[in-house]
Amino acid sequence: MAQVDLGGGVVVETAERIQVRRVAADAALAAAVEPERQALTGALALAGFEVAAEMDLRGKPGAGVGLAASAESPKIKADVAAGESAVVLLEGQGGVFAWGYPDRQPGVALSADGARTLTFTLARPRQDGALGFGLSDLRRGPIFNWLVDKMVDPVRAYVLKFAAGKIIDVAVKKIEGDMATGLIGMAGGPDTWIPGHAIPPLAKAKPAKILLMVHGTFSSTAGSFTQLAKSPDGQAFLAHARGAYDAVLSFDHKTLADTPEQNARAILDALIAHGVPPNSALDAVAYSRGGLVYRELAETLLAQERPDIKLGKAVFVGCTNGGTNLAEPENWEAMVDLYTNIILAGARAVAFASGAGVAVNPLVDFGIKTLGRFLQSFSEVAISDRRVPGLAAMEPDGALVGKLNGAAGGLDRLATYHAVTSNFVPRFEPKNGISKELAQALLDRITNRLFQGDNDLVVHTKAMTQFGTRQSRLANAAVLPVGSGEDIYHTVYFTSDEVARQLRAWLT
Repeated sequence: MAQVDLGGGVVVETAERIQVRRVAADAALAAAVEPERQALTGALALAGFEVAAEMDLRGKPGAGVGLAASAESPKIKADVAAGESAVVLLEGQGGVFAWGYPDRQPGVALSADGARTLTFTLARPRQDGALGFGLSDLRRGPIFNWLVDKMVDPVRAYVLKFAAGKIIDVAVKKIEGDMATGLIGMAGGPDTWIPGHAIPPLAKAKPAKILLMVHGTFSSTAGSFTQLAKSPDGQAFLAHARGAYDAVLSFDHKTLADTPEQNARAILDALIAHGVPPNSALDAVAYSRGGLVYRELAETLLAQERPDIKLGKAVFVGCTNGGTNLAEPENWEAMVDLYTNIILAGARAVAFASGAGVAVNPLVDFGIKTLGRFLQSFSEVAISDRRVPGLAAMEPDGALVGKLNGAAGGLDRLATYHAVTSNFVPRFEPKNGISKELAQALLDRITNRLFQGDNDLVVHTKAMTQFGTRQSRLANAAVLPVGSGEDIYHTVYFTSDEVARQLRAWLT
């Protein structure tokens, strides 16, 4: 095995069949000029990552094999100081990204004190001599493995160092620690969709008609709904909503550190503080995890504390009404890889449709920053010790999903439910930001192996319309299987003209 010293305390041990090329500092991730890398660069910096080294890896020309076919896998070794850790981010052809975590060392605590050297083994032989990735000490998601398999193509690796929390409870609070929370008025453009921006008061003399927009996981109001402001049909829906309702409101809330119950309580308190008049009417558009937040607000809190508020219609877009298996701690590595790729692909889709740069998409800044801090919190934590309240609420067998779908009574005053669903089939589709390489990775390692059923890459399709004892609230013909079941994945629902038109039709 040869050694390549990349500086910054990073060394690569590699077999002769694998080429390692150090990328000069002035061409590193932090100085990238491509729009997508600019966006990724800024978000990683916001997450607290420092690029310690950058390299290109590939099988030597003529070898005819990828990295996984080498009996001696490269090892990336990174020296870290006390209170510091590191991860590896791989970037493959076609904008495919995946995260790798330090190897586990038998008998050594995952979060050791003091300076140490972390090892990242990219592949390892199985007991029978074939190469594989099933060993428990090689922790990564399925897309990482796919990239390693394809090492006949160049793969760029970034070694990213960060300050590590010693206990996960403290680290989880850090993930969204600088996120501003609060009520938002959506009367203006997305640049005004921030807490603290002035919201016109409601008239006190009469009941108000309100549309509430509830955002999803790893996101914010702007991150989830800016896509509506980027297309003519989306703009038409927003204009219609602003004319049809006395107020279009949202609420930026923490989706990891806080539970949907805490989110719902904060929303209700904010609505009351804003002066929602008695006997007002409430419609809603809920996205992803926001479906659970809205249901807790409407089915539990409003029923108990403001029964005067009339619930009209609620549209659930790609919602986790039946939970998602990605919320299970053993699937977090796969979830981070998936979200990283579909956030960046979603930003490319918006750029394609609007002509705006990827770097200006708030979904990238907020989403990648939050994802980065999230993976920092669990990168050296055993599966049995993983506790993130906002994710646990989305586990299919979790307490909240069970409570909401098993509740009795109160059906007479609930909203009429509608749902937008998708069954995404990966394929090369530039307008949706999907490269041929990403489509192949998703098809090979995600849709066929991880989900094993119809899904939008985050939520099983059938879970989107699971309301349990509340199922009768789902109106007849009130499900839109958007995109002909092929080209809409979890982060691009609101790029679809069909979705925007249906929202307007249902909420008229």
